[in-house]
Amino acid sequence: MLELLNTKIFDNERNILNADLFVNNLKHTFKAFKFNTKITYEVYRNITIYHITWNDDKSYEDMLELKKEIALALGVTTNEFEIEKEKENEVKIKVQNMKKSTLSLKELLEESKDKDNNNIPLGLSEEDKVIYFNIEKDKNLLVTGVTGIGKTNLFNNIILNILMNKDKTKIIILDSQSINYNAYDKLCEVVNNEQEIINKIKEIRHIFEEKVKNNDQSRIILFIDEIYEIIKNDISVKDDINYLLEVGATMNIHIIMSTDSVLDEDINYLFDKDDISKLSFYLTTRREYNKFLDNYIDESLGRDGIYVSTNNTLTRISLPLIEDDEITRVVDNLEVNI
Repeated sequence: MLELLNTKIFDNERNILNADLFVNNLKHTFKAFKFNTKITYEVYRNITIYHITWNDDKSYEDMLELKKEIALALGVTTNEFEIEKEKENEVKIKVQNMKKSTLSLKELLEESKDKDNNNIPLGLSEEDKVIYFNIEKDKNLLVTGVTGIGKTNLFNNIILNILMNKDKTKIIILDSQSINYNAYDKLCEVVNNEQEIINKIKEIRHIFEEKVKNNDQSRIILFIDEIYEIIKNDISVKDDINYLLEVGATMNIHIIMSTDSVLDEDINYLFDKDDISKLSFYLTTRREYNKFLDNYIDESLGRDGIYVSTNNTLTRISLPLIEDDEITRVVDNLEVNI
């Protein structure tokens, strides 16, 4: 079904040319300060990593003292990179590329070689490796970020991946905003009304209990957009969500939900679950990142700062941009071929 997706041409030539230029700048800088260096680099879609080794009596501390000069050679400010010690006479410097390219779903799926339908490709790591959400192992996913940052786009990515797998997964989408997911209503159950959303959550809890009685392992994936707003409307659904997060996966019921609030006590209890992975878009403070991800984020934070935490591993990733016409083509094709 890749032919239904939009084709993007990724060209990294400009970043490679920049890296060649910056290596020459670095060599001149180090030579001026009596460093005898060897420099190699790797250019990825969004970052370039420089590896610097030296074979003289200079120390790592001597290298750190040159941070301002290194920043000038790389065309960045000193707070845009760190000099990471690899060995006694070796460091690594990671720098954001000047030219960045938007990732498409087609590019991501072409990079993904995994045929396991449990593995949903979310995006690429900074080193251009495919990062997966494994439904069977990771079980549930909680997504956060400020309004308008891309949570809906991520949901579209995951929904399209599931639909294109054609594995008979039942998809239920609870969309209190009533505008984001109606394009899927031919193939998925889309619920917009606030009271009907609350009723549906409670109904799924009963469905779980019936699945236990019948040993029914058919898969259900429940998407909940802005769970915080739903809980504010009816606090009783907290118990139902909590129950499904704790035991739902035992009968193949999985929850993928989003929120723009991470500090309110009515929502942050969700962060402590063992069976929930977390993906964070841009948040306004490091405190929010650190509270949500249970990790200390020690780098400059921009609106492209997207982190996923699965199995106690924190990875910065880039996500594909899903376009409306792709959704239309995939849905129409599947509707005809069901």
